[in-house]
Amino acid sequence: MQSMQSMVTVANDATLSCKSFSVISQLDPFSNNKAIYNGNVVSVQWIHKKSINFTRKIKLELKQMRDIRHDHLASFLGACVEPPRICIITEYCSKGSLQDILENDDIDLDHMFKASIITDIIQGMIFLHDSLIKTHGYLRSSSCMVDSRWVIKITDFGLHYFKDGQDNKKNSQHAYYRDRLWIAPELLRNKIPEGSQKGDVYSFSIIMYEIFGRCGPYGDIDMEPIEIVKKVAEGSLHDSVPMRPNIHDLGEEVRKKYVYIIALMMDCWNEDPEKRPDFRKCREILKPMRKGLKPNIFDNMMAIMEKYASNLEGLVMERTTELVEEKQKTDALLNRMLPRSVAEQLKKGESVRPESYESTTIYFSDICGFTAMSAESSPLEVVDLLNDLYVLFDSTIKAYDVYKVETIGDAYMVVSGLPVRNGLQHAGEIGSMSLDLLSGIMKFRIRHRPNDMLKLRIGIHTGPCVAGVVGLTMPRYCLFGDTVNTASRMESNGLPLKIHVSGPCKDVLENLGGYQLEERGLVAMKGKGEVKTYWLLAEEKQVRQKRLDSLVIPETSNNHRSTFSVRSGR
Repeated sequence: MQSMQSMVTVANDATLSCKSFSVISQLDPFSNNKAIYNGNVVSVQWIHKKSINFTRKIKLELKQMRDIRHDHLASFLGACVEPPRICIITEYCSKGSLQDILENDDIDLDHMFKASIITDIIQGMIFLHDSLIKTHGYLRSSSCMVDSRWVIKITDFGLHYFKDGQDNKKNSQHAYYRDRLWIAPELLRNKIPEGSQKGDVYSFSIIMYEIFGRCGPYGDIDMEPIEIVKKVAEGSLHDSVPMRPNIHDLGEEVRKKYVYIIALMMDCWNEDPEKRPDFRKCREILKPMRKGLKPNIFDNMMAIMEKYASNLEGLVMERTTELVEEKQKTDALLNRMLPRSVAEQLKKGESVRPESYESTTIYFSDICGFTAMSAESSPLEVVDLLNDLYVLFDSTIKAYDVYKVETIGDAYMVVSGLPVRNGLQHAGEIGSMSLDLLSGIMKFRIRHRPNDMLKLRIGIHTGPCVAGVVGLTMPRYCLFGDTVNTASRMESNGLPLKIHVSGPCKDVLENLGGYQLEERGLVAMKGKGEVKTYWLLAEEKQVRQKRLDSLVIPETSNNHRSTFSVRSGR
């Protein structure tokens, strides 16, 4: 944005001359409606005249404009008079014009905004009518500017002789007549450029219609501006009812809610100027609209903020409680996906280092004949079956120091001895848990096939493995090592309703004592050759009770089950 050249400022003396104007450089004429003056953004109104003849009337107008100051009138800063840069410089309002606001559907104007806008216009017009300028003449929504605090500042008033004689060819016919939609009929007929106070009241009624209708000065009427202006100027010469905006376009809700405002609007656009109220009367009639509101919108916003602040403590407590509840839900979800100790490290932003475990026991199981059963069942029946089965499994393993690794279809995987080490107890935990699961499956009944029994096949193996968190989007706590593969082979080479135990696991169970095992013999396993394996048959009752009585189950491994991923084939 370029700065201006040849800026005419108003001198203290009412008699103005070219010598009393200061100079600012490089203003590009007719490019836009704002510029830089003394480091500030200002609004520019271009005057399409070849030259300005400083008559006494023009000098008087400039003096009057210099002297007028009001909160709801845009301040006059000066005028440029060197051709072709003839323009009027006024205070800049960053929100644009009221017309821009009303045409923007994204801006929702509530009752407070509407009341504040209308009150600002009335206050500004009362002051203007009481001043030496007396009238506006061109009041419309585009001459009501909105500043950064959403305060209305009326502009484009006064300087009628300064602006007289412009070349209107620069504006299209449509634009010319559109700007005249706010002008009173008597002024259209008599062509009085300075307007009248009653004419300003008429213009105000059209602006009120725009504010409540949000559909332009004449609503959705299917007529060109030139036709509307001609009909308004004709008045009641040809039609019994003069041309006015259609009240029904405002909608039934507005008409019921603002009856007194609609009545005032119709009084203000009365065909007879003498029957129109003045702005002071308008202010009196519209007092109910301001009930409970401050003098301006900024004060109203401050009042709302103070009211909000007074209730802030309770609101903060309520939001804090909601936040704590949401955090607990998030923590619960995270603790189901990862071990508690691992989840706590991740929440603190710490990296979880992979860790080696010298001795763990891994459990695998699946259901024999599940594929054939699924083919004979509906998808809903299969889902119900697995849901019932895993509810049984999940409730059973809560009594043991184990982690549920994952479920894939009918496959179920559990580990003990990590991430919290428990000596050699992991084999006993998995062994006892396996016996409980096998006992539970004997009593389990399938909803859609009550006469069939699920045949669970279990395999367990003891050995070392490595565990760590893998991934960022969906972090998973993964197990690696030959122990995972061997446990999977133990399950796949087992028999229905049997617990297949490897040699290393059998040795630990015997060391713990209290478990009945039976040798199966040599079994050919993929990648392992001939391997001697065993069946776990039972646990002695007195040993089992003693173990349960003395067992202290870590919180991290009982109350919060974690779902892991396995990065090894079966």
